[in-house]
Amino acid sequence: MTKFVILTLPRTGSTLLSKSLNKHPEIFCDDEIFHFSFRKHFIPNQYHFLKIRFLSKKVNYIINYPFIYLRLNRFLNKYFANKRNEKFKARGFKLMYYQTLYMPGLFDYLRKNNIKVILLLRKNIFRNALSDMRARKTGIYHYRKEDEKLLSGLPKLNVDVAVLRNKMNHIIHQSKKMERFGKNMNYMKIWYEDFNDWNNTMNKIFDFLGVSPYDVSMGAKKLNPDKAENMIANFNEVKNWLQQNNYAEFLN
Repeated sequence: MTKFVILTLPRTGSTLLSKSLNKHPEIFCDDEIFHFSFRKHFIPNQYHFLKIRFLSKKVNYIINYPFIYLRLNRFLNKYFANKRNEKFKARGFKLMYYQTLYMPGLFDYLRKNNIKVILLLRKNIFRNALSDMRARKTGIYHYRKEDEKLLSGLPKLNVDVAVLRNKMNHIIHQSKKMERFGKNMNYMKIWYEDFNDWNNTMNKIFDFLGVSPYDVSMGAKKLNPDKAENMIANFNEVKNWLQQNNYAEFLN
């Protein structure tokens, strides 16, 4: 059985990819099993963190650190095994890069156990940053049919170019770290923009995972408008800043 992770950053189409992979009968692809939240565990295979609500997340991370280090290998060994009556040929989950920072031993496990890595990045870092800013502002991170009326009535976002700059620089920095990690792994790189050639891209992924070719439809819909000017109140200011900082290509 192929074991894999989708290693990525927020707002890169990872939900689209994971839900679409799950449509293949030979693949099981989970959501973020290492997502730390004070909500109840939102997927059955979620890693169970020790959570003390009156303490900050950072303090909780520190408290969990030794327990994670001791439990992680056993947890992942069990996770990557098919359960009774399951016959999946590929099994994996979505992993945000920032989650590796509070999961000691995770990268070592991936290397030592030859876990395949789908490195999912986004070329248009402006749209990547803008999508993240809009999601944080609205609290809507993924498309849901019941949110259609709410989405159509959302006011345009007033973008602080200083915040935009910092977010874009952060994405560039994190992406470079991920690519350096990928070079030491059995990995393939997929760009968000590759989804425009849907069938070809999915077949490449299926081949990488060692499963049969299969026609799958997209497992999620786009959340944001195609044109940035349709969601930015101060679009001309943002446009001028992008052009002055050699990011004009991202306006297309």
